Amino acid sequence: MSKTTAAGLMTRYKNYCLQGLGLGFVGLGVIGIALPVMPTTIFFILALACFTHSSQRLEEWLLNHARFGPILHNWQSHKVVPHKAKWLAAIGMSIGLYFMMHSSAPTWAVAIVAVIEALVLAYLAYCPSYPQQPAHRARAIIAVVSAVLFLGECYLMAWLMNKF
Repeated sequence: MSKTTAAGLMTRYKNYCLQGLGLGFVGLGVIGIALPVMPTTIFFILALACFTHSSQRLEEWLLNHARFGPILHNWQSHKVVPHKAKWLAAIGMSIGLYFMMHSSAPTWAVAIVAVIEALVLAYLAYCPSYPQQPAHRARAIIAVVSAVLFLGECYLMAWLMNKF
């Protein structure tokens, strides 16, 4: 087998794997529509990343989607996360963490999830909400403060759970 044939075969396999992964992310996004504690938009963003590197047809399908197309186009062009998506993500993460804290999950697992959610929230707060929003230091400060407040909320919920 020549080098060009092997390279073409590897590219084809890589594309198939990325397309399969992207379709899996689309499936998780669809599940997230039905479950309020599971995120939706991030899975469609991950699917778009997979399709961008593997299939122009699937990329265009997502970008032209009636509901998610505009959000994904703004993300791809400007790395914009709308206010509504930020609020829904924060509420969904809080609800999910609340239920996890009331489950039989070990404390260390709840702590890891809380820290990851705080980091995600900080990232979302740092992302611009509309295309023309300039990047500046105030957004970084807001991101850090929102993450600290989220961790404070987690601590307060844990304290209240022990009281009742």
